Amino acid sequence: MSQKIRLRYAPSPTGFLHIGNTRTALFNYLFAKHYQGVFVLRIEDTDTERNVDGAIASQLDNLRWLGIEPDETIDRPGAYGPYCQLERLDLYQKYAQELLDMKKAYYCFCTPTELEQDREAQLAAGRLAPRYNRKCWKLSATEVATKLANNTPYNLRFFVPDNTSYDFDDLVRGSVHFESKDLGDWVILKSNGIPTYNFAVVIDDMLMAISYVVRGEEHISNTPKQLMIYQAFNVTPPIFAHLTLIVNEQHKKLSKRDSHLVQFISQYRTLGYLPTAIFNFISLLGWSPLGTAEIFSHDELIKLFDEKRFSKSPSMFDVKKLTWMNNYYLKQLSDEDYLAFVRPFLAQAFDLTKKTPEWVNMLLLIYKKELQYGAEIVTLAKSFFEPVAQLASATRGMLIELSGYETMIATFKTQLHELSDWTETNIKDLITKMGDQYKMKGKNLFMPIRIFTSHQEHGPELAKVIYLLGKEQVISNITKLQ
Repeated sequence: MSQKIRLRYAPSPTGFLHIGNTRTALFNYLFAKHYQGVFVLRIEDTDTERNVDGAIASQLDNLRWLGIEPDETIDRPGAYGPYCQLERLDLYQKYAQELLDMKKAYYCFCTPTELEQDREAQLAAGRLAPRYNRKCWKLSATEVATKLANNTPYNLRFFVPDNTSYDFDDLVRGSVHFESKDLGDWVILKSNGIPTYNFAVVIDDMLMAISYVVRGEEHISNTPKQLMIYQAFNVTPPIFAHLTLIVNEQHKKLSKRDSHLVQFISQYRTLGYLPTAIFNFISLLGWSPLGTAEIFSHDELIKLFDEKRFSKSPSMFDVKKLTWMNNYYLKQLSDEDYLAFVRPFLAQAFDLTKKTPEWVNMLLLIYKKELQYGAEIVTLAKSFFEPVAQLASATRGMLIELSGYETMIATFKTQLHELSDWTETNIKDLITKMGDQYKMKGKNLFMPIRIFTSHQEHGPELAKVIYLLGKEQVISNITKLQ
C-alpha cells in the first residue's frame, strides 16, 4: 500500500475494556502493524454524564497488558493530537462554522418540547421514521440574527441533501447503500458546544489521516451521516470494515448485561488468564488465517493478518475454547515462569509460611498440565491446606463398588507409619509392593489407596499427592475411613 496506513481505536470512557471493544482494538492494531502503519488510540469523552472514573486508565492498562500498544495516544502524543475529544472542541466549532458558511448546516432554535410534539404528530400521521421538519432552515437571515442576539439556545443541524444516495464498499459487508430520504437533518453541534458522535468522529478521522475504520456492525447506520460530512468537505473517506456480531453459546448477541459470561479483560487478569492466550483467542473472533491452525504468537498474527479474511458470519465466544487455549499457553511456560505466575494465587488464599518453598513448588507443578487459569489452583490445591470434610457421594459409591481392599489398606497404613524416610520414591515403591503382595493392580489397587489417603477419587500422580499431604495427614485420613 502506497500511503501510510493509519487505523484507530476510539473508546468512550463510559465503561471498562470488555471483549467487544478489545476485538475492535486488536483488529485495528493487527491491521496497522501488518502494513508497518500507525495504530492510534483516542478517547471519545464528550458524553460527560456517562463517563466513568478510571475507565481511560483501564482501557490503556489492559490493552498494553494484552500487547496492544498504541503508537499515538494521550500519554504518547504524536503530531495529530490532542487525543481526547474534550480537548478538541475548538476544532469541531471551527469546522461547524465552515459548514454554516457553506450553507450546509444551519441554526436550529427548536426546543425539545417542540421537537417532541412534531415527532408525535408525524407518528400519528403514519410516518414510521419521523424526520426534522426543517422549520429553522426556512428562517430568514434577519430572524436568525435576532434569535442569536437574544441568546436563544440553538443546535447546529446538517442539511441532508435531497435525492442523494450514499454508497460504500465495506471490507466485510461488500456494497452498502443508503438513501438521503430516509435520513432527517441531524444535529452536529449541541447547544452546549459539544459535538455529536457522527460529526466529531469524522473531524477526528479526517484530521488524523485515518485510512481504514474497523468497527462493530452497530455503526453501519452511522456511516451515511459520516459520509455526508466527508463529502461536504470534499475529503475522500476512509475504507470501512464493519465486523460481525460476537454471540454467546446460545447464539445471542454478546451483552455486557449477560451475567453468565465474564466479559471484562480486568476480570480475566484477576482470574489468571495469560495475555498471550486472550490475544490469540480474540484474534479469531471474526477473522481467520488460511489453514486450520489456531495457536499463533503475537508476531505471527501480525505477519498473517489479511483484511480480506474477516468473517461474514457471527463469531461465537466459546468459553471452553478460551480455557483450553489458556491451558495450552500455561503448559508452554517454563517451570520458573509458571511458578512465578501461579504462586501469588495460592499465597492469597492460604498461608504458605509454614511450608517450604520446595513443597510449594512441587504442589504447584503437579497441576501444571491441567490448570486452566491461575485462580483455579486454589480449588485444586485446597485439600492440601484444608482436609476434606467428608467424602463426596460418588466417591463413597466407588468404595462400595470396589472390594477386597480392606487388608491391603490396613497393611499400607502400617507400612506408611513405619516409613522412616518420607520421600516420593519410597511411597511409590510401597504402592508397588502392595500391588505385588496382594495381587492387585490398576483401578483395584490405586483407587482405594487414593480415596483412603486423600479422601478424593481423582487427582494428580498418587505418590506425589501422598508425599505432599504428609505422613500425619495421610494416616489420619486412612483412620477416618477404616
